[in-house]
Amino acid sequence: MKNINVLLAADENYADQLQITIKTTLENLNKKTRVNFIVLSNNLSSATMNALEKLAHGLHSVEYLDLDPTAFNFCPTNSHINKTAYYRIVAPKLLAKRGLDRIVYLDVDLLVRHDLTELYNCELNGNIIGAVIDTGQAFALDRLGVDPVTAASNIYFNSGILVIDIQKWNKHHITEKTLNYIKTQSQRIIFHDQDALNAVLAGKVQMLHPKWNLQNSIIFRKHRPINEAYAQLINEAIKNPAIVHFTTHEKPWKTLSEHPYLAEYHEELNELEMQRGVINVISAANSAFIEPLATSYISILENDSENQYNFYLLPDHLEHHDMLLLGSVISRYDNATIQIVEVNEDLLANAVESDRILKSAYYRILAPELLPAVKRAIYLDCDIICNTNLHELWQTSLEGNVLAAVEDAGFHDRLEHMGITRDNSKYFNSGMMLIDLVRWRSRATTQRVLDYINNNPEKLRFHDQDALNAILHDSWLHLHPQWNAQSNIIFDALVPPRTELLQPFAEARANPKLIHFCGHVKPWHDDSTHPYTDVYLKYHEKLRAPVQA
Repeated sequence: MKNINVLLAADENYADQLQITIKTTLENLNKKTRVNFIVLSNNLSSATMNALEKLAHGLHSVEYLDLDPTAFNFCPTNSHINKTAYYRIVAPKLLAKRGLDRIVYLDVDLLVRHDLTELYNCELNGNIIGAVIDTGQAFALDRLGVDPVTAASNIYFNSGILVIDIQKWNKHHITEKTLNYIKTQSQRIIFHDQDALNAVLAGKVQMLHPKWNLQNSIIFRKHRPINEAYAQLINEAIKNPAIVHFTTHEKPWKTLSEHPYLAEYHEELNELEMQRGVINVISAANSAFIEPLATSYISILENDSENQYNFYLLPDHLEHHDMLLLGSVISRYDNATIQIVEVNEDLLANAVESDRILKSAYYRILAPELLPAVKRAIYLDCDIICNTNLHELWQTSLEGNVLAAVEDAGFHDRLEHMGITRDNSKYFNSGMMLIDLVRWRSRATTQRVLDYINNNPEKLRFHDQDALNAILHDSWLHLHPQWNAQSNIIFDALVPPRTELLQPFAEARANPKLIHFCGHVKPWHDDSTHPYTDVYLKYHEKLRAPVQA
């Protein structure tokens, strides 16, 4: 077995990114290699540590070095760089005491796509570190006050991926020299710890193939390569990167919208969210729909006692007793929480309403922006009853789409009526949506849908649903109608738009997983003839059930 050491640094704000770095490292690792992950920790939570242990599967080790961030108070920071970035400077000095001779340092804003054993074994040719050129700053060593001869013979590197010879690092007192440079040459520093490391390590760096640190500036060819030979290496790196590094302020979990590996990173985020055993459910309601919503919650929780449910409610002017009812329901279950998320309706000033579809129907459009920390969620209308365990739906891969939904069972020509002509004319029902909120935000979907509403009110026959389809008509995954068994399906009221839907519709009628009581008549109405009214009433009877001691 080959043992390698990998060093990372993160605080809780980068817990997801830390997990993805470790996850993708292990997924691409040689089966004969074992990794000792050393995490420079800035108050990581026990939940994050437990998640890392699970990723290691008992085959690899994860240990932590807790550093005091106040020791770096003299180091400059900004919104992009915090004190955790400086931890790599002191780590080799601490690790020497453990007898380690080499380590690979990785930033956590990256995707590992190749076996790190090869990187770990790279030849340093007597140098202290191995690193990849930062093409945007390649000839910046003179800016840092480096001796002209040394600056001319060496290139500025990106410090996000480093191979470090720990013994040589400490023999040359790199930690002390780097911290001293930060203290005494702060006027020269633009790129924080990276500038200081470059100033101190100039002339002692083995330049590595750019495939090991494919930065955004390389992918988008923002800077001319240092020479023709390196231009060829860049072509190779772009074609087959070993590590994709999401440099710059825009990140794939925030505002980054264009990047060849963005979809791959989003899939990693989605897998991470699915593995947590925490299911996020978003709904919007006014007072008239509080009892149906509470009944919906009961139906979800009665069908799943293993997974944790975080319910997010977007309230439409609810009363105090409404909140009390929801709270009393949620308090009965150990695996559920509820959070009320207030909505600013000013953004919906031009939203078209009707007697059946109120402004609160549009709240789902705002939800991804109102819940910036949530990455994946199921949106459910209040008139939906769960008839199964939602974990199966939660585990669905979105295959690179913004959301997954079920085709609307009543209206099939809405895109054409809105003037949207596409080969794929499928139109989804927005009462149930499994949403990748990260991808939604990266594509500015909320703003695009709001713009459509504001600019095309005359086209919105079905309100928010029309607007969502207008923007996302080519970005949604078609689910089996069992996951949104609408009334037209249950009553077999309309001929499906395509013959291939005949069998799925029949399966949804026989075994609906989510029953959507859409239409004017609801199961709580006395004149309801819906075949699954009794399912609704079964859960509704539990609404006033006394709390168990």
